[in-house]
Amino acid sequence: MKYKLAIRASAIALIGASLAACDASLEEYQKFAKAGKEYALAIDTLLVTSADYFVDANSEILLRSDRQEPELDSRTYSEITATDDLWLVLIGRMRQHTILLRRYFIALENLATSDAPDQAQQATDNIFKQLNAVSTDIQGNALVPNHIDSALSRIPQIILSEKIEGALREELEQRKEAIYQELATQELVLKLLTSQLQTNLRTIRDNQDHRLLLPLYAAREPITNSDEWILKRRNIRTMTVSIEALNNATQSSEEFKESFQLLLEDNFTTERANALLSNINSLLDVAEEFKKANNQPQEN
Repeated sequence: MKYKLAIRASAIALIGASLAACDASLEEYQKFAKAGKEYALAIDTLLVTSADYFVDANSEILLRSDRQEPELDSRTYSEITATDDLWLVLIGRMRQHTILLRRYFIALENLATSDAPDQAQQATDNIFKQLNAVSTDIQGNALVPNHIDSALSRIPQIILSEKIEGALREELEQRKEAIYQELATQELVLKLLTSQLQTNLRTIRDNQDHRLLLPLYAAREPITNSDEWILKRRNIRTMTVSIEALNNATQSSEEFKESFQLLLEDNFTTERANALLSNINSLLDVAEEFKKANNQPQEN
């Protein structure tokens, strides 16, 4: 709960610093603030839930292998567990990356309002160094595709609005493209994670189907608790219903990144705010649905 409150604060700080600098309308502020809070919550929920599904998918593979090939040695278990660790490390770094982004945007806000801009500048410098180190670590993860470097090299040139002044302008002039790149990193890795989540959901569904449903149905004796079997089958077979929605919802990360650019350029319109909010709501709905499904216990 504390982390979720902190991650919400990250979006509020980002929005507050940017919109205050750009002198956006109250309506734009409210819509972007709502989208930002829900975006942060959805990302956190997806990251935590995806970690569980990554481990569960490999656990199902191990169980099925144990039944079909009991001669498999501990090396197979270690190899699959090592894959778990790669995904868990990547997710952990993504959460750390988000926390550092929160701290950086809070520092940006302080830079815009502080009476001691030198101290505020030092804070942004220190945080951004940590953020860059985590980002480098993420990009170096063996699961992250090699083409991420070329994708991140295509960062647009952002023209700051003339309304942004003083120390904040100096900071953004120096790092605006780098900040955009950090948001792009989150977008690219989020799409990677959600793509793998789709695969994991199918793996869990198919293996639980064989492990929990088929043996009871194929047994000579009739299924004794029909209602329980039906409910269990529904939960398993509908596990992947939201895969397409999840795929569409990842567009919200791209929308959020582009909206940051528009804020700095003073081009964030009401129409854009409505589109952003719609995508974020879709992402939040899917994240909560996966979280709910993940909390449903399955009996052996």
